[in-house]
Amino acid sequence: MVDVGGGFPSVYPGMVPPDLTEYVAAVDRGFAEMMVHETTELWCEPGRALVAEGSSLLTRVELRKGDALYLNDGAYGSLFDAAHAKWPFPAKLVRAEGDTDAPLRPFQLYGPTCDSADQMPGPFWLPDDIREGDHVEIGMLGAYGVAMATRFNGFGELETVEVADAPMASMFGLAPRSIRTPAAEGSTVVKLSRARGRKRRRR
Repeated sequence: MVDVGGGFPSVYPGMVPPDLTEYVAAVDRGFAEMMVHETTELWCEPGRALVAEGSSLLTRVELRKGDALYLNDGAYGSLFDAAHAKWPFPAKLVRAEGDTDAPLRPFQLYGPTCDSADQMPGPFWLPDDIREGDHVEIGMLGAYGVAMATRFNGFGELETVEVADAPMASMFGLAPRSIRTPAAEGSTVVKLSRARGRKRRRR
């Protein structure tokens, strides 16, 4: 068995991944050139690619200080990757009065605990007039959001709701294939390298 692991893509701000067929083709080319027995099985772990789009987190802004927003969830909740892997998940304002025409600006997020690790550097692009009491939807958390959440210091209560709207972005045609931000206007599709040499056919 050869397990190529994960690394299959989902869409995040400023990252426009190649089509999944290109990943599969690259893996196939590499496997065809490996010196392994002809009965060797090829395995992969495409978890993030399959489920990232399937979950969002709706948080409340408890406090704003300049470009810092303090939320009621954080590194010890569903935002583990945003804090520890510094992953810039897509975010959007959810306000009872509806949308705002304020320009976007980058924010850092902080969770509800007193721990210095409860900080998500982002940047998370949100309207400049965001205020306490507003809600922020953080998208594409399906891969590790709920799985990594804890009840550290008594936090962690949540309500799970099933909705039918589209994800913020999609590799599968359910939504746009890119998430544009003011800092990502020049984003391009990442190119995969091609294996060199003669391709060996596998029975």
